[in-house]
Amino acid sequence: SRPPQAPAPAMSSLGAPNIIFLASLALGQPGAERAARTAGVSRDYLHETANRLSRGRCPSPSCFSRPSPPSSFSRSSRVLSRAVTPRAFTRKEQVKGKQKPGTLILLRHGESHWNPNNTFTGWADPDMTPNGCAEIRRAARLLLERGLRPEVVYTSRLKRSIRSAWILLKEMNLMYRPVHKEYQLNERMYGALTGMSKSQIALTFGEELVQQWRRSLDVRPPSLDERHPYWPGKEKKYDDLPRDIIPKTESLRDTMARAVPLYEEKIVEDLKSGKDVLVVAHYNSLRGLVKHIDQIDSDNIKKVEIPTGIPFVYDFDDQMRPIRSNFSSLNSMSGSYLATREVTMAALARERELSNEIPGFTDSNLMTPVLRAIWSLQKEREFLKVFDGEDEGAVEDNAEGDLNVTATTGSNADLGIEGPLLIIMRHGKTEFNKLGLFTGWEDVSLSVEGREEARRSGELLAKYSVEFDEVHTSCLSRAIETAWIAMEELDAFWVPVKTSWRLNERMYGKLTGLSKKLISQIHGEAQFKRWRRGFDERPPPVDAFSPYYPGNDQRYVETITDLPISLWQTLIRSLEAGRFLKARRMPRTESLKDCMKRTTPYFKNNILKNLNEGKNILVVSSENAIRGLLMELCDISTADITSVEIPTGLPMLYDIKSRSIKMLDDGNFKGDPLKRYNYGSKPELLFKSYPLVPRPTERKEQQPTVAVTPKSEERIALKVSGGAEIIVPAARAD
Repeated sequence: SRPPQAPAPAMSSLGAPNIIFLASLALGQPGAERAARTAGVSRDYLHETANRLSRGRCPSPSCFSRPSPPSSFSRSSRVLSRAVTPRAFTRKEQVKGKQKPGTLILLRHGESHWNPNNTFTGWADPDMTPNGCAEIRRAARLLLERGLRPEVVYTSRLKRSIRSAWILLKEMNLMYRPVHKEYQLNERMYGALTGMSKSQIALTFGEELVQQWRRSLDVRPPSLDERHPYWPGKEKKYDDLPRDIIPKTESLRDTMARAVPLYEEKIVEDLKSGKDVLVVAHYNSLRGLVKHIDQIDSDNIKKVEIPTGIPFVYDFDDQMRPIRSNFSSLNSMSGSYLATREVTMAALARERELSNEIPGFTDSNLMTPVLRAIWSLQKEREFLKVFDGEDEGAVEDNAEGDLNVTATTGSNADLGIEGPLLIIMRHGKTEFNKLGLFTGWEDVSLSVEGREEARRSGELLAKYSVEFDEVHTSCLSRAIETAWIAMEELDAFWVPVKTSWRLNERMYGKLTGLSKKLISQIHGEAQFKRWRRGFDERPPPVDAFSPYYPGNDQRYVETITDLPISLWQTLIRSLEAGRFLKARRMPRTESLKDCMKRTTPYFKNNILKNLNEGKNILVVSSENAIRGLLMELCDISTADITSVEIPTGLPMLYDIKSRSIKMLDDGNFKGDPLKRYNYGSKPELLFKSYPLVPRPTERKEQQPTVAVTPKSEERIALKVSGGAEIIVPAARAD
């Protein structure tokens, strides 16, 4: 501590954290005198600081370079330095006056299983290869190196595009960013060529004709018949589109006609608001955007190549005109690739080779232009005849590769209920869960076991042919990743995933990150239980300078807009930043009652509203957010809710009629199903009837038998726990 008689340091030598610390004390915050004595600051010096601030003599911007504070202020400055640095400020936040447009990042998806085979892919939906996943992880590192953190993401509805976005956001710790899945960004529809080998088609119909289909701005390939296995109209992901909008074939100009309006109406608006936007799409949809942004003519667009997995970046001036980069080798394009020059040129050369030639095909025939034209017309007519239905079975014979078609829209018959579905699931297990630590709003990842739980849940939902229309999760990565993995198992990458802080786990205050056993030993078992399972008991709050306070986390500073403003936090953070920053009053601790005050309105205004519109919904959240919802949904009292536990990674079906939940039968239940998982000491509060939804195969066996004949199988009524009866074949009664 500073000796009481020592002179006070000059303000210019203290640095911003100490200046704000002194200012906060001088402005009469609680505990100012005691904190001043701890820091070794005299009362007179506090008044002098307050007077200087009141006269508007705020330190110059040079003071905000954060020099090393004097040793006597080291403890205070360390605490305050963490507290007043809520996030890393981006380039555009430092621009004075008019909002600078954000950066546009274009990224072609990673390599798919059909890319190495040189297969026409289009709207078919093959997944990515391990090499493609590695390309996207490298792209994430390139963005981090450049200091780019996309705030909004747009993808197509194809899984290679969506998985690329998922991998990139996870690598950048931005899983909570909104992802808009738009069909307008789908790859060009290659019509009847979809699923066919480029080299095989070139051998049959000639390289020139195939290259016209591939590279021309206006030439369309032969159209796709609706009986074709790759006809997109069969897939649930396009159920919201009028049938006449789903293309049967497209040229590059057609692809632009759907991609450019999306760019102008949505992406440009995000850019104008200062947001960095990431677009993860496909070769031709990205070429269409590049042609539009750079106003490239029809001849030069043929020379534009988009390699997989290398981000291409545009910066814009105030009039949304692209600013030309220093990468002079791209004569017609203003943007720049983020990879090194050598890597970029090698990738472009590879793409150029693939575009100019058909791999595995060489055409040594020399023809005059007239002969070539006549020959091409003849071959094209032969090709069209194949797909006109004149050769029955030709479609199936000519479509190569795996069929990755999502099942068409179905009912909920396999779950034995009518109407929309609500499935509620707690995220998979984390390392904090395994170690018995209070997690709260701390953003920990799934453990290996947690990912496996999420995968098994997705498989179980797939067995029941569950189809979701949307998914709601918290802003925490453990919930988002659980939803992603489950959607992957359902082959439903395209389903919208909506994140909200209102579905976050309960805020545990100062208990966050601490061992539950330790808290029980220090404060006693009774107090520990009240903090952990009580309805209206709050743990000790964190202060606003704690790293656990949500106001110091960028995701909440950016996304929470529906909480009141904190004048104190606004003052201190504005002083630290040297400009006005609006800070909201975020939770520093919560009881279950507090948690319900934010989850219940979200459920009623968003989830319940969409359920009433007939949508099937999956909610993935944390234990206390789910406990609060089930209190309302299952009519559980405040006294009984302390007895309810929610197991990790298990889908629970909410039955609207009985106002209770049910478990899906994975075939491994033996004895009492409620003893397999920990639902607390009173599981009957959640399960008001027999807890299992029979498997679809068993339900078919349970159809009543009208007459018994020698050929029919004898059935008996078998009583199970809970008093219910299940009709089963006699041979299976044991």
